[in-house]
Amino acid sequence: MFCPKCGTQNHDNNFRCTGCGHVLQGAAPAPAPARPARSDKSRVAYILLGLFLGMLGIHNFYAGHSGRGIAQLLLTLLTGWLLIPLVVVALWVLIELVATDTDGMGLPMS
Repeated sequence: MFCPKCGTQNHDNNFRCTGCGHVLQGAAPAPAPARPARSDKSRVAYILLGLFLGMLGIHNFYAGHSGRGIAQLLLTLLTGWLLIPLVVVALWVLIELVATDTDGMGLPMS
């Protein structure tokens, strides 16, 4: 198949011209890969990890929220000798356990 815009010869299955990027007629775009409806992460496991190891952010690493997990881990390790930061992290963990129902990719946990 030749591109009507630039004349470049393209394979019949191409959706766009390899020369200029023009959308070719008669070619169908490749279907998008199917996204799973639910995460393979368990909400019960997330809650249990949060209850027992929440101060270290392990539950967030499990769910794929690495940034939150690193923040909780560093706050606990670097300021663990102070009471107020530990109370803040503990409240943060409890709020997350109630409010978070998706994993790091935005899929609902099963």
